[in-house]
Amino acid sequence: MQERGVRVTPQRAHIWRVLVESGEHFTADEVWERVKNALPGLELSTVYRSLEALRTAGLVAESRLPEGPRMFEARPRIHPHLVCDGCGRIFHPDPEVGRRMFEALDADSGGFEVRELHVMVRGLCAECAGQGKDKAES
Repeated sequence: MQERGVRVTPQRAHIWRVLVESGEHFTADEVWERVKNALPGLELSTVYRSLEALRTAGLVAESRLPEGPRMFEARPRIHPHLVCDGCGRIFHPDPEVGRRMFEALDADSGGFEVRELHVMVRGLCAECAGQGKDKAES
């Protein structure tokens, strides 16, 4: 955090640790639920401010999937998501897939400097596809 110019506080350190260690997507409320016992008196507004500081520094990626809340995770700037329409889980493809997408856009952008790539692909995970589970058809 210090390398990115973010003031290190106990709140930010705990929030960052939750995101890095889990490797998952969380809403601000979910982050708060995970850190509130370690930091008595922690307000949800502090979690939002901390997430915003980490996002601004490029340490946290923010995503908003259709009809969903803001989600936060510790991820690099290349950021594809595979969203299952059956169970709602979010998966990340092999990082090489995202890197190739980023390079293709950067090479063929007509001078546009690509800094981040957030892609959402909807479909069915292997488990839901095997069960014939598709909420879109329900």
